[in-house]
Amino acid sequence: MLLSILFFIFSALLLYAAFFFYTGKASILLTHTNKTSPSETAPFFKFYGVLFFIGGLSSLLLVFFHPIWLAFTVLFFVMISMLLFIMSLNKRI
Repeated sequence: MLLSILFFIFSALLLYAAFFFYTGKASILLTHTNKTSPSETAPFFKFYGVLFFIGGLSSLLLVFFHPIWLAFTVLFFVMISMLLFIMSLNKRI
């Protein structure tokens, strides 16, 4: 029961992050770049919004069906997508 609650909270956080990225509100993370407009950074944030949405839906699946191998696969996917996002964001600043 506790594992299902934790996966639900994790999926809610990922789905909110996906909404934040996909709508373009995450462009405030690029504060020091005056040369790039929000229209140029929109595909970057939409891509990561879709990745986090996939991770959120997968984590929502884990609320109801949580074998260990699937849980580690989803967590590895989310970890890799967050790592790629941080590295890509670092290159853009």
